[in-house]
Amino acid sequence: MNSLLSKQNLRKIGRWCGWAAALLLLFTMLTGYGITEFRIVTRLTFGVLGKATSQKLHHYTDIPLLIFLVAHIGLALWGRLNRRVKARYDKP
Repeated sequence: MNSLLSKQNLRKIGRWCGWAAALLLLFTMLTGYGITEFRIVTRLTFGVLGKATSQKLHHYTDIPLLIFLVAHIGLALWGRLNRRVKARYDKP
């Protein structure tokens, strides 16, 4: 039976949260740079990210980044601690 909380699914969810956090971090850095150096970023993004747009998007990425990062770290630590506790009790 393959449930949602199986080891493989938790690893996949943790990996996806990690990749989402990494992409959001890069996007947050890009929009942060777009706030300070808006002339360069506006040219590089063909006018999509101006100073005002960068500031709005930068403001909205804080909470999702923290959620994905905490989920990634939490799932990784939970899996590691689960393996360590299981190994301790499985020894003869």
